[in-house]
Amino acid sequence: MIVSKRVLNMFNFFMEKFLRGKIMKADSTKEQLINATIQLLSSHRDVSSITAREIVAKANVNLAMINYYFKSKEELINTSIKKFLKRHMDEYKATHDTKNLAPKQQLREILIAFFDFIGEHSQFIKISVPYILIQEEIVYPFEILPLIKAHYENHNNKKTEAEYRTIAYQITSFIQLIFLRSNAFLKYSGIDILNVEQRNGLIDFQLDLFLVDITK
Repeated sequence: MIVSKRVLNMFNFFMEKFLRGKIMKADSTKEQLINATIQLLSSHRDVSSITAREIVAKANVNLAMINYYFKSKEELINTSIKKFLKRHMDEYKATHDTKNLAPKQQLREILIAFFDFIGEHSQFIKISVPYILIQEEIVYPFEILPLIKAHYENHNNKKTEAEYRTIAYQITSFIQLIFLRSNAFLKYSGIDILNVEQRNGLIDFQLDLFLVDITK
């Protein structure tokens, strides 16, 4: 049987449209789950009290969809926390122009905004920080890596890519760990990471330690 080119083109067109529709529906369902979780995160002080049934009821999807799009409720919650944080940082960047600041000062402003958000939503810490530090792939948040590079290049003190990435990870992971063990760190160092002034002082100390203002 010979199939005309026109019929074949029509078949391909409708198949592409069908598949695109399925992809869009999948993306929509996934976003519904994330957005529903974000709404629940905004209202619950205790993240562990959020149940899978609550999430799917709010998202108006089947319970099986959590395991279909995410490996577990915990992964969905952590994905939602990251998106919640990204929205906050996007809003911050839209309302704060730091382009005229030196890279180190830009980095300071971003880190303060980043950790202020974590401090204000401390209910996320026990769930999100262990996941980020132990299970998730190592990534640097937002634009901090380019700013670290720019700082050293401005001081004619270029480093390797591995060194830049190590510095970025040391700065962020250390403070995240301190949030997780805030009471133990307070007892050990006398620094209260939940106190804004003391936290900002620690950020300044970290930046001065890793982003030295020297020219070689």
